[in-house]
Amino acid sequence: MSLLLALALTTSPEPVFTCSFGAKQLTVTQEGESLVYRYGTRSRAELTIVADAPSNRVFYHRTLYARAEDQTLRFVSGEYNYVVYAHWSAPDIGMTEESRTGESYYGGLTVMRGEEELTSRRCSRGGDMREWPIFKTLPQDETNMTPPE
Repeated sequence: MSLLLALALTTSPEPVFTCSFGAKQLTVTQEGESLVYRYGTRSRAELTIVADAPSNRVFYHRTLYARAEDQTLRFVSGEYNYVVYAHWSAPDIGMTEESRTGESYYGGLTVMRGEEELTSRRCSRGGDMREWPIFKTLPQDETNMTPPE
């Protein structure tokens, strides 16, 4: 088999969410029927969680507004919850040029231990998430855990 054919047959994970916090990075990828949460530096993952719908270790929530949406993926590891969130707002089409605002989005990570929030960080780069077909298979989170703007 040629090297080119081998590379073509190799499937790389589908990126669902990417986010940078300076030197640290957060990625969520789809690998088969699972979502894989990775947090750490480019060279070393400090935490990896692999979860699928039957595992009951990943949950999805989506709230739609008139011109915006919030989405969260909550990964569970023991007593800790890692909430990956994304907020998107459509451009405001005002009556005057001064009242117009552009499309905006932000994303980040909230880490919780039980009900206690340990940390919440916004992405310095990235943070966009669109709905993926795999999300429809995940158990639904009951609340929107996206922090306010």
